[in-house]
Amino acid sequence: MMKKKILAAVLAAMCLLVLPFALCACGGGGGGEDKVVVGEGMKEYILEAEYTPVEDKIGGAQSGSASGYSLIMQSSAEGVSNGYFIHNIHMTDCTLEFTFNAERAGTGALYVRMISQWGNTKFTPDNFGIVLNGKEISYSGLQVKGSSDDAPEFVDKVVTQAAEIKQGENKLELIVRENTLNTYTHSTGGPAIDCVKIVTDTGISWDPLTENLDHVGKIEA
Repeated sequence: MMKKKILAAVLAAMCLLVLPFALCACGGGGGGEDKVVVGEGMKEYILEAEYTPVEDKIGGAQSGSASGYSLIMQSSAEGVSNGYFIHNIHMTDCTLEFTFNAERAGTGALYVRMISQWGNTKFTPDNFGIVLNGKEISYSGLQVKGSSDDAPEFVDKVVTQAAEIKQGENKLELIVRENTLNTYTHSTGGPAIDCVKIVTDTGISWDPLTENLDHVGKIEA
C-alpha cells in the first residue's frame, strides 16, 4: 500500500512539471510581448511591411490624410527592421497584404512587430483584424505601449502559435477596423507595422516589392 501511495505522489509531481510545458507549446491565444522563439527544426521568416503593395492604399495621418508610398517611413531608430516601416494606416478597412508561398502545409507561430501612436493601446480583433487565407485569427488582444514615428520602439507581439499554413500560396491580411482609437479626432486609428515574423518548419518564400523604396521621399505625379 505504501509503495502505491509513493508511486501516485511521483506521478502527480511529474504531471505538474509537464503541464506548463504543454501549455506553453500549444497555446495560441496571442497578446504576448515575446522574444521570437525559434525551436529545433524551425526557421524564422521575416516579411517586411514596406515591401507589401501600398501604391493604391488610402490611409490617414493623426489629423489629415496619407496614401500610397507616403505610408512608408524611413527610420534609423534602433530596432526598426530593414530601416523602414508602415505608418498612418488610420483608415477603416485599410489593409496590409502579405502573400507568401509554403513548400507544404503546416503550422507556425505568427508575430506582428508593431507600435501605437495613441499611447498604451490594446488591439483586438474588433479594431485590428488579422486574417490568414480568409480565416479570421482569434487572439486575446495585443497590448502595445505608446510610441512615436520619430522614435519608434517596436515590439514583437505573438498573435498565435498555431497559424494554419497551407501548401502553395498563402495570404495574410492586417485589417484596420472602424474604431475610436485616434486620440486626436476620436476616429479610426491603426498601429504602425514594421514587419511580420513567421516561425515554422515548412519552407516559406515570397516576392517582396523592393521597388517600393525607390518612391520613398519623392513627390509622385
